[in-house]
Amino acid sequence: MDSDRTEQRIVDLELRYMRVERTMQDLSDVLIAQQAKIDRLTAELAALRERVPEDQGDVVSNDPPPHY
Repeated sequence: MDSDRTEQRIVDLELRYMRVERTMQDLSDVLIAQQAKIDRLTAELAALRERVPEDQGDVVSNDPPPHY
């Protein structure tokens, strides 16, 4: 009877391990996808920064619009 209980506990532990392993793989897949998106957005931002001249990015005018 103890061997049946021990075997059932081992089976339960194996099932838990399989679920944890699957969850870890799912999380890893999400992390890989997020990193790929971050890399793509970083490259896109760098390309946009190259297109905009530096001196134009900081100009802010406080003058009222011409219709005032």
